[in-house]
Amino acid sequence: MQVSRMMDVLLVSGFLGAGKTTLIKQFLSCETKTLGKIAIIVNEVGKVGIDGTLLRGRDVDLTEITSGCICCTIKTDFSRAVKEIHDRVNPDFLVVEATGVAQPGDILDILIDPPLCEFSRIRNMVTVVDAEFFKAREFLGPFYDNQIRLADIVVLNKVDRVDEATLGKVTKLIREMNTDTVIYPAQYCKVDPLLLFKGSHTDKGVHISESNHREHDHLSDFQTFSYENPDPMDRKKLTGFLDSLPPNLFRLKGWVLFADGAFHLDFTAGRYRLTPLDISRSTALSFVGRKCNETEILGGLNSCLIKGTTGM
Repeated sequence: MQVSRMMDVLLVSGFLGAGKTTLIKQFLSCETKTLGKIAIIVNEVGKVGIDGTLLRGRDVDLTEITSGCICCTIKTDFSRAVKEIHDRVNPDFLVVEATGVAQPGDILDILIDPPLCEFSRIRNMVTVVDAEFFKAREFLGPFYDNQIRLADIVVLNKVDRVDEATLGKVTKLIREMNTDTVIYPAQYCKVDPLLLFKGSHTDKGVHISESNHREHDHLSDFQTFSYENPDPMDRKKLTGFLDSLPPNLFRLKGWVLFADGAFHLDFTAGRYRLTPLDISRSTALSFVGRKCNETEILGGLNSCLIKGTTGM
């Protein structure tokens, strides 16, 4: 009979497009056998799940929660998923990838309260920060800051995209917000995974009480929508469409089908990357923004379809 044990939780937070999924892929592709058995919960705020698909097939048990945020609208689903993983998989570590619009303090509250605290304990909270997009805190304010203030570890990602002076300024501001956090500068989230799983640096209970976070539906501050279509797109038209997207469209990710095959699309704050897939997929995209013209954006995507195919 399998002996149940306390399950250590690694919470991975960070704003949209910072590199959370990349970080998890990094340490799953490294030699992590010394850490023991790992399970993952991926939370996506949109209806189209992308990150879970990217992480599947990596010899880990993965649960995906979509169409809401675990820190407010679907707490029950999250609690149920954590308990089910503990009872069924009994892993050494549970990695929780929170949606980019999550309030980590609320997630930590769920984890330290009954019933989850009876069989799980928080090891570390890791926040991934996009060094190039740090200016986002100017218009996201406390929401963005809280992800840093509660972090045991900050992975300062995409440092290759900023100059030395900017990197120094960002590092200084992070240190001012959280004097106790450990900061690891990185490119493509390349950090020794053993550093992330080391013993907790801070008292989570103290952090949460100090953060003075309030219960609210922060998702109302953001807009989410999706697009799905089985017909192929014109590559030149799509790249023109991506170049025309407004700055208040923060995140776009998913799959795009072209005549020559399917590609993974990753768009953050005006930058995008198309990576070929080894299997065919219909176009399925997830968007997060604020006060975007959804009808115009989805219509723009329909105009990228190869002539002779149909829209949604």
